[in-house]
Amino acid sequence: MEVILAKNAGFCPGVKRAVDKALAYKDVPHTYTLGALIHNPVFLKRLEDIGIRSIEFDEILAELDAIAPKTMHLILRTHGVPKEQETALRALASESGRLDIIDMTCPFVKNIHRIAEENTSDKTAFIHFCHKDHPEALGNMSYAKGEKYAISSLDELKMLNLDGKIPILCSQTTENLVEFKKIKNFLKNLYTNAIFFDTICSVTEIRQTEATALAKVSDGMIVIGGKNSSNTQKLFALCKEHCKETICIESASEIPKDFPIGKQKIGITAGASTPGDIITEVLKLWK
Repeated sequence: MEVILAKNAGFCPGVKRAVDKALAYKDVPHTYTLGALIHNPVFLKRLEDIGIRSIEFDEILAELDAIAPKTMHLILRTHGVPKEQETALRALASESGRLDIIDMTCPFVKNIHRIAEENTSDKTAFIHFCHKDHPEALGNMSYAKGEKYAISSLDELKMLNLDGKIPILCSQTTENLVEFKKIKNFLKNLYTNAIFFDTICSVTEIRQTEATALAKVSDGMIVIGGKNSSNTQKLFALCKEHCKETICIESASEIPKDFPIGKQKIGITAGASTPGDIITEVLKLWK
């Protein structure tokens, strides 16, 4: 049996940057992440074990009071936070003098915030191809002015009435590149004044292309990553499309015992929030 690991699997640069920063705070009391730092339950448990826990926005003021006069160290997640929340947090940091904000928002996500803020108005319709309830999408949408729409497919776009507005299209960083291109081409054919921003991050593009190619030549595919990770689930859907025997797991223990039977070539890929040691754990099963 041949086992092939995708070249680009595991932490992307943005996630690694956030993870390294969080681990640097392991001995600093009263360190929190605003929401889940990344979408990987195994790694989030590791953060909890070293005293760094997740906190929600509406819990911060009470927690700040509870630890007075100590300082709260608050790490902003890779997916970013809504504009109004970040504005409120920075005001609180200034007023209290006891809130240390460590912004670990992915630079690619920050770029979408800038695009939305600088290119939208009452004359535009901001169309965001995204997973509507994903933290990144909620943050991205908060920066757009005027009309705004979160869509998850070309079919949803076709239902919109843009009523003379200038369409502004961008995507969540981890969305499906093939579907985004369909949406972009549809808008190009309908609106000569549409403005497009290709905001699927380069790491996501490379990973999706590589996973698709690997799935096409594999008898079985293993996608490693959090069940609530958008980029992991996109990889799983793409691999499943080209390799029926595709499974998605968070750890090696979830691989069915009969999975390798009858397979000559197994491909393995992993989401951008998957720690390297979990990937290694899976690979060891065939060594």
